[in-house]
Amino acid sequence: MARRERTTALPRPRPRKRAASERRVFGIFTNDRLQRFGIIGGAIALLLVIAGVLAYRVYDERIGRPGSAVLTVNGQEFSLSYYADRLGPFLRANAGSGVSPTILEEQLLNKMESEAVALDLAREKGIALGRDDVEAFIASQLGVDRKAPSFDTLYRNQLRTLAMSDSNYRRLKQAELANAKLLEEQVTAAGETGEQITLRTIIVATEDDANQLKARVLAGEDLGTLAQTNSLDIEARQKDGLMPPEPIELLPENVGKAAEGKNPGDFLGPVEVQGNWWIFRIDKREPTAFSQAQKDQLSATRLTSLVDERRDELRLAGKIERSLSASDVKWAEGRVS
Repeated sequence: MARRERTTALPRPRPRKRAASERRVFGIFTNDRLQRFGIIGGAIALLLVIAGVLAYRVYDERIGRPGSAVLTVNGQEFSLSYYADRLGPFLRANAGSGVSPTILEEQLLNKMESEAVALDLAREKGIALGRDDVEAFIASQLGVDRKAPSFDTLYRNQLRTLAMSDSNYRRLKQAELANAKLLEEQVTAAGETGEQITLRTIIVATEDDANQLKARVLAGEDLGTLAQTNSLDIEARQKDGLMPPEPIELLPENVGKAAEGKNPGDFLGPVEVQGNWWIFRIDKREPTAFSQAQKDQLSATRLTSLVDERRDELRLAGKIERSLSASDVKWAEGRVS
């Protein structure tokens, strides 16, 4: 008799009947309710993304970008906001110069760099540049005592006129104070008298003209007489080419270099000065009292030399960084009132 196979009595799983509204999306069963939740969730996620983008733009526009450093000098950071506050007054001050705004924008960054180097020098010399010192300097410029009731009103009016923030204005005035104190030091160092050089010159338009006139002087013709009829300097030609005595530092650079170490009676040139050509004789080298204008010029020239030397040192040490982009300049231009 054939043996019957034994089977278990366990029921086999039956396929679940799905509602008519269910269907597959990317292999996953879904229905209208799940789709609605998905749409709502997607919309919320999209709104969050949009809100995040808008929030970032607001942050970047009002905090991130304005606070980004466009210039760093030996640890001093200068923000795009500071540059933008300086740009309007700088453009207005140079409106009649004929220089294009693009060049002026670069010149402003150069000026800020020089100011930062001067600040570095002033701090090294121990010059006081604290909040009280800066406020007293501002008050002196406004013509009032800083503790006078009118100081605050005049100060706020100045900020509104310049469209500048309080912190940026104080930073500007700190740079001006440093420069003023350094200039005072240079005026004192210059003293009241110093060696000055008196030149007798002929200034002409071309090197060939200068060489021809030089040959005539060397052949025996009088330099003063030739200056009367040939020199482009109207004031000097009326004095036979004689120029007022000047410290060698205040002579045109090429003339000063040519005259360095030379003696009265030496005939020099031609040298080029701003597109013209000079031939000249040293008439005198002697100690002479400086005029106030000469003292001011000497102090400014010497301070410029000090700043240039320090700038070169900092650049070689990699302590000057500039990061002003075209988009930064455009941002700053949009805030010029």
